[in-house]
Amino acid sequence: MGKNIKRVLILGLDALEYELVEKWDLKNLKQEEYGKTILPLSKEDGYFYPGPATVIIWPCFITGMPPKKIGIQTVKIYPLNFLYKFYLRYIYPKGESEKRRDIRDKSTYRKMMDKISNVISSLHLSREPTRRDIKVPTMFEAIPNSIHRHIPVYDNDAFSNKGMIVQAIENDIYKPIFEAGAMREFNERSNEVMKYIEKNDWTLFMEYFFVLDGIQHVFYNNPRKIAKFYVLFDEFVGKVRQKIDDDTLLLIVSDHGQKRGLHTNYGFYSVNKPLGLKNPRLIDFRWLIEDLIG
Repeated sequence: MGKNIKRVLILGLDALEYELVEKWDLKNLKQEEYGKTILPLSKEDGYFYPGPATVIIWPCFITGMPPKKIGIQTVKIYPLNFLYKFYLRYIYPKGESEKRRDIRDKSTYRKMMDKISNVISSLHLSREPTRRDIKVPTMFEAIPNSIHRHIPVYDNDAFSNKGMIVQAIENDIYKPIFEAGAMREFNERSNEVMKYIEKNDWTLFMEYFFVLDGIQHVFYNNPRKIAKFYVLFDEFVGKVRQKIDDDTLLLIVSDHGQKRGLHTNYGFYSVNKPLGLKNPRLIDFRWLIEDLIG
C-alpha cells in the first residue's frame, strides 16, 4: 500500500459527526473505509478540559502526541495554569460536561466566561495557545513539501466568524449573518483546496474547515439546516475525489462530533483507500501518514 501512495491530502472538518454521516448516508464522506476515532481525552493523556476542545485536539492530530507531550492541556495559557488544571481535575462537577443541558443556558455561561477571559487577557494574564506552545515537531516539519492552511493553533487564521456563535444562538437576527459567513468560509477554503490540487507540487497538504462546528452550535435545533451543510461537504468531497490522482491518499478527519450543540467524545475518519483500521486513535494518523509516504 505505501508504495502506491505518493501524496496525502487531509481535509480537517471540525465537528463532523459520524452518526449524521451514517444517518444521511453521505457516500462521498464515507469513502472506502470510515469510522470513529479514539480521542486523547484521558487524564493519562494529560487532558484537563471538560469535553473535546478544538485548540487541544488538532495539535494532538498534527503531532501524533497526547496533550501532556505537546504542552497544550487547556484552552487558555495562564501564568498559574496548574491552578486551573487543579480546578478541572478535582473541583469541576463530575459528569457536568456530559449533561444534556439546554444550549441557551450553556451559551449564557459561555458568554460570562468569555467576558472574564477577555478581562484576564487584557491584563496579559492569559492567552490562547499559539504555535510556539507546541513543544514537539509536527507532521509538517517531518514531511518535505508540506502545505498547511488554517490549522488551529498552528496557523493564526483558523476561525472565520467564531466570535458570532453566542450572538447567533441567543438572537435569531444574527443567524442569517452567521450562516452567510459560514458559507463564505466554505467557498473560500474549498476553492483553495481545488487550487492546490491543480498545482500538485506537494507531498502533504492539509486544509481545515471550521464551518460544521459553528453551524451545529448555532442551528442545534434545526436538522435541515445542518443537513444542508453536510450535503455541501459531501458534494465537495466528491469533486475532490474526481480531481486527485490514484496515488493520492485522501484522509477526512474530525476532532470530535456534535449532537444537539454539544461535542461528542469521539472523532470521525474516512480514507479513499482501505487501510484496515478499526477505531484508530487520532494521534496514530501522523505516524501512519509518515510510514505510507516514506
